[in-house]
Amino acid sequence: MPAFLSFPVNAALAAAILAVLWVVDAEYGQRPSVRLLRSSTAACWLLGITVAWCIIGGLVPPQWATDGSVWQALGFGAFPSSWGFRLLVCALLLHLALVIIHRLRQRQWQRNAAFLMLHGGLWFVLAAGSIGAADRVEGRALVTDDTECGTMFLRDGRILPLAYSMHLAGFEVERSMADSSVVQYTATIVVDSAEKHTIAVNNPYGVRWDEDLYLTDYTTRGTSGTLPATVIMVVREPWKPVSLGGILMLAVGMLLYVFRTPSRSSSSSTLS
Repeated sequence: MPAFLSFPVNAALAAAILAVLWVVDAEYGQRPSVRLLRSSTAACWLLGITVAWCIIGGLVPPQWATDGSVWQALGFGAFPSSWGFRLLVCALLLHLALVIIHRLRQRQWQRNAAFLMLHGGLWFVLAAGSIGAADRVEGRALVTDDTECGTMFLRDGRILPLAYSMHLAGFEVERSMADSSVVQYTATIVVDSAEKHTIAVNNPYGVRWDEDLYLTDYTTRGTSGTLPATVIMVVREPWKPVSLGGILMLAVGMLLYVFRTPSRSSSSSTLS
């Protein structure tokens, strides 16, 4: 996602699109074209194409996606950031927004509560992963036991300061009893010279509400300390609360659907 679409530009753009969709539904909501856009048929087509695109993206060999062929032109070399996948996610967001707006305008909150929770939760999860992608920061920090680390390096060569400092207090390599192969790496990190936290591969530590630390690698070259230097991946995601809120809405919506009381008036829930 381009950097110029970071906050507050992305949030303002999303709000503007939602306002336009509200006007479209209010003024032209009963036209066949608009009804089709928010119909279950459109939802099935979008979901089907998205699933098919994801399956193809997972099956295309990496060498095919980097040899200048049609697969590379379609963006399968970097599938999650490919133009096709982004376009499909944007289409799903627009469809969900139109459906949610139509239900909100009906003002039948008790009848539509479960529907709005499920569709709204899915919208927030997708929005956090797509609209909020420009605000995501991923860097690497080299943490040793002899010096404090307070910066991280980005892929483009920039150096960003951290809001805390880290140094290495311990490092262990767990090996298999059968063939002595490496099973797990575990590092003990001291944050701000106070708290000790254990980080292992696939077991990150949330140092802040929007920032997580992942153990990715270690090296014994060029280190003056008694422990190997560890490479910590720092992932900063300001839109994480939006994503977690969406997941919570999905869970509440599922519970409402499971425990809802059947009524004669609400026979079927259509999207139109």
